[in-house]
Amino acid sequence: MSAFRQHGYSVSVGKQPRPDSLNVVIEGFVSEGARDVLVEFCRSSRKRVAVIMTEHMDLEHGQIFFHGAPLGSENDYMHPASIVVRTQYLLECLPYVRCFFVLGDLPRLSNLSSMLPDLEVRTIPFPALTCDQYQVHDSPAQTIHDVIFTGAVTEYRAKLLALLNEEGLSVGCPRKFISRNRRNAINRFGKVIINIPQREGWQWLSLMRIIAGLQTGRATISLGTHDHSQISSCCTQLDIREQDWVSKVKECVDDWKSLYIRDLVNYSVMAKRFEEARPFPHDVFEYWSVTDRVCH
Repeated sequence: MSAFRQHGYSVSVGKQPRPDSLNVVIEGFVSEGARDVLVEFCRSSRKRVAVIMTEHMDLEHGQIFFHGAPLGSENDYMHPASIVVRTQYLLECLPYVRCFFVLGDLPRLSNLSSMLPDLEVRTIPFPALTCDQYQVHDSPAQTIHDVIFTGAVTEYRAKLLALLNEEGLSVGCPRKFISRNRRNAINRFGKVIINIPQREGWQWLSLMRIIAGLQTGRATISLGTHDHSQISSCCTQLDIREQDWVSKVKECVDDWKSLYIRDLVNYSVMAKRFEEARPFPHDVFEYWSVTDRVCH
């Protein structure tokens, strides 16, 4: 929404599609009802929608990989049956999809165009963040934890969180789904945000966790990732195979304010450079507004 508004678009959020707007939906059709709402709207209005892709879905050696593993693989983050159904419903909606959007360079959607040759993947540039808008919050009443983690707690994540606690770090973790506003408030209770992959061997940083941290005045430390995507310049990645990695976490906690300023500056540089290379896709919306008969 920030990226769209910064490029001159009026944006609203709702649970039902609107015939007088260009409709953008987030991938995540986990029920027949969600799929049917989209299909019925597109059929009756003769319109199509754009889909924001948030999960890592790739095509490798003729096989669909979801989160880096073959479709249907066991994991404790998202039930395999849910992944299969989610993929099936997305494929069933393809006749009504105008294009896919991704924020920045994640997810990469490797070789997806080979599987879906008629659909293009377009990039939405990173939104601008400013120091004036997001200040470092350093009230003693707020920074009651050393580190904060707000994601779903898998077995792998629980193991690392417990280890940080054992090493004398105060860990804040709600251990349940929370709203965006509640997450932002909890982020400010700690000095740094912790990013932990869902499982060992997970390949990617959580782009949204890092941006959300910067928006609330906090830098992110990522444990055990070796990502080289654009957002990697805006956080600290620690190799947990090294013996002193917990000591490095403590150093980051001690220097949390400087860490935040550094990462925010790096984000600003990265976002500007990225948009110069991958401009906002105004052409998509100009053509789409004609085919969907929407004034803009």
